[in-house]
Amino acid sequence: MIKKILLSTSVITTLLLANESFTSYDQAIKLFKEKKYKDAYEIFHALSKNDLGNQTLNFYLGRSAYEQGEYDLAISYYDRILFAQPNNSRAKLEIAQSYLMLKNYVQAIKEFENILIDTKIPPSVRTNVQSRLDYINNAMQKHFFSGALIFDILYDSNVNNAASEGNYSVYVPSLSSNLSLSNNGNEESDYSADTIAVLNHVYKYKENMTLNNNLVLYAQDYDTKKDSNIELISFSSTPTYFVGQNKYSTGLGLDYVRLNDKDYLKSYNLTFSNSHIFTQLVLNDISFKMSKKSYDQTADKNKDSYVFELKNAYKHKTNDYGLFTLNTIFNKEIERKETRTDVSKETFELNLQNSLPLPAKYTLNTKLGTKKVIYTDQDVNFLNRRTDKTHSFELGFTKSLSKNLILGLTGTFTNVLSNQAPYDYSKQSVKSTLIYTF
Repeated sequence: MIKKILLSTSVITTLLLANESFTSYDQAIKLFKEKKYKDAYEIFHALSKNDLGNQTLNFYLGRSAYEQGEYDLAISYYDRILFAQPNNSRAKLEIAQSYLMLKNYVQAIKEFENILIDTKIPPSVRTNVQSRLDYINNAMQKHFFSGALIFDILYDSNVNNAASEGNYSVYVPSLSSNLSLSNNGNEESDYSADTIAVLNHVYKYKENMTLNNNLVLYAQDYDTKKDSNIELISFSSTPTYFVGQNKYSTGLGLDYVRLNDKDYLKSYNLTFSNSHIFTQLVLNDISFKMSKKSYDQTADKNKDSYVFELKNAYKHKTNDYGLFTLNTIFNKEIERKETRTDVSKETFELNLQNSLPLPAKYTLNTKLGTKKVIYTDQDVNFLNRRTDKTHSFELGFTKSLSKNLILGLTGTFTNVLSNQAPYDYSKQSVKSTLIYTF
């Protein structure tokens, strides 16, 4: 009788434990599907203590550990599966992915390549593995080069920025009176050809730090106004740090300008910038730049200056109306010689740009801008501080001819209003552009 009671008690206990384990397993699966990985892991772990060879439990233990960022622990559970099932492709894939998350790229490559050896894996899995290998190869790469060659043909209706004909008066100190003058300057049109080469080099020091080097070569050659031909060499080196949704940069740069085949200007620059991603569609770039301008010709030395510029670009991409960019710029220039009245000034600029993709790989580009320049010193001839206001409108199209080749055509209207008559002018320009990227 006692034996029967003990046997019955043992059977009931076993059934209860089995029922409890079944209920716990279902609860763990429910928690896993709800992405409550920590709670799910604790239940799976308790169940596995009495069933170490249960490969389903080992898989969920590995997945729960992976989702919590415990990649080494996840690998240990997947190794249990492979010990019993050496050809389990899913476990192999999970191990490779875990090594990838640990940034153990050498081991991850080895694991992914072992998966590709199996000819029976589905095409979708093979494609997925190959994309992971491509990502790793890119992540392990230290040096990145890119660049562009740009060729422009420009027509300028008023190449000298000549003022409209009219009369104005200036103050003559020796006469202690105003003198009426006539502006007889004529607008001259001209063509120019621009050639631009851009080379970018990025050295990835580590995942969140790069060194960006940029070289720009620029040459503008006029058809008839040869004394305005310009050559420019610009170089900058910029350490860049990535922290979450932010990119921080500190750049050192040098601009070297030649005018009419003579050394003209050198500018030394220090730039601090931040780029912040609000969403996938909203980005903001802000920068502060300090420059020292030094002119090479003796006649221009009194134009040497310090320049401080604060710039902000707010970019918003829309689904139906393209990319909008709102640029705000404040610029303050301070002369170093204090001998001229046309150097020290403050500039306030605002412009709105839109880039709208069109069918057949066309893009419509528009830009509306306004700028105000206020000079610091009172002009001795006009007995006032010069103030210029510039309004401009730009309309253009680009067409992608191939992956690396872009053709563009842009028209610009510019109107400048000044409280000093000789600086009033307007102009129209048309530019055709060919861009090759590499």
